[in-house]
Amino acid sequence: MRGLSQIPGFRSLFGPAAPHPGATADEGLIGSVTGLPDGGRQIRIRSAAQARAELKRPDDGPTEQRRLLPIRHATREQGTFRAYFQKGRTLVRQDRWDLLARLIRETDRLRETSPAGVRMAEVLAAGARSDMVSSARKAIHCGAEPSGAWLTDLDAAAAEGGWPEAVTVARLHMDLAWLYHGDLPPVAQPRTPHPEFIRHFERAAQLLDGYSPIEEASPMLAEARIALLANDPAAPARMRDDFEDLIDLDPANPGPLRNFGLYMLPRWFGSDAEAIGDAAAQTADRLADIWGDGAYSWIWLDALSTEAETAAHCDAARFRRGLFDILERRPGQEVANLLAGFCALAMAPGRAPARLTPEARATRELLHAAAGPIIEHHMTEIRPEIWLRGARPALALPEEQVSPADLAADAAQIAAIVKARRSGALRH
Repeated sequence: MRGLSQIPGFRSLFGPAAPHPGATADEGLIGSVTGLPDGGRQIRIRSAAQARAELKRPDDGPTEQRRLLPIRHATREQGTFRAYFQKGRTLVRQDRWDLLARLIRETDRLRETSPAGVRMAEVLAAGARSDMVSSARKAIHCGAEPSGAWLTDLDAAAAEGGWPEAVTVARLHMDLAWLYHGDLPPVAQPRTPHPEFIRHFERAAQLLDGYSPIEEASPMLAEARIALLANDPAAPARMRDDFEDLIDLDPANPGPLRNFGLYMLPRWFGSDAEAIGDAAAQTADRLADIWGDGAYSWIWLDALSTEAETAAHCDAARFRRGLFDILERRPGQEVANLLAGFCALAMAPGRAPARLTPEARATRELLHAAAGPIIEHHMTEIRPEIWLRGARPALALPEEQVSPADLAADAAQIAAIVKARRSGALRH
């Protein structure tokens, strides 16, 4: 994610500026921040009551052990994402579509993803089309039509290539289509599609016609065909079967599970929240050997972030068990911070509508409370950018921008939540 650390005052939300390695920690009322040799920082977490007691008794040491959590603004996962994105963009600028296609095919075959479910083959393709999407965005925002000559040439090249070229150009058409309904990523099915939306989706469907995700054993191709549902009148009837095929191709990837629940919302192709609960339960049972109850949580995650009232149909106890099943199977810090962000921010009481039903409110409160044990027992470092991703739907790639106002507001909540925790205060 770009821009978060540049928000004025963002880093200061987590304490004073980090001193040089070896410097004395700067103690505050809620915690202290200490410099690390690699340039990172550590937060010494304690409660406000403990801090006040220590101010009254400066000679007494702390009565319990405190956790030290370093803050990481730049992570290996973000670096990997940027490398794949830039590789795709560079290869297209060099007109090396042959090499791009081989990389996409191999990356997809190896099922390379980020821990949170971002498919790296799609990141390559997103980088490959990024210049063209940027150019088209500027033209459409100015009321002009994107130039058709280069798009015609790309269509011809994709038709002569294999499925990686077809998917990349088809996704480009879908991106251009969505630009006629606002910027990317899309947030809901358009009620009245723009004529250009329909035209670009029809062209994307033509490019993908003849390629079978099952025959190619390609989850990337399966995801592209699911994306075509936005212009398919039969989408409500097809969506569940298409997602089951995708999940079978890549059951260990949480990305399809997250999008499955999101697409089952009425704003996309679903009917009601009860159907999400049924699909989540059946899928979780089918994938229990891989995820335990974790698949249940993944499917509900973004649906709950998007529509607060759906929580009334979510089995909160199973969702909570699923969170810790996920953390047991994916112990890395990206997932821990993602789920902490979901529980602490997306499920925060202040984000719930005033007229939320008691059932939905009770579910959200239980999930919000799970932030404590996740922080205490599964986080070894704080990654604020990933917390913010946990509070928002999964359709956006990490490269997509989040508004500075949202970033600043959520960052303040992260600081308050994390600094208020003490080691051993909560259990699960």
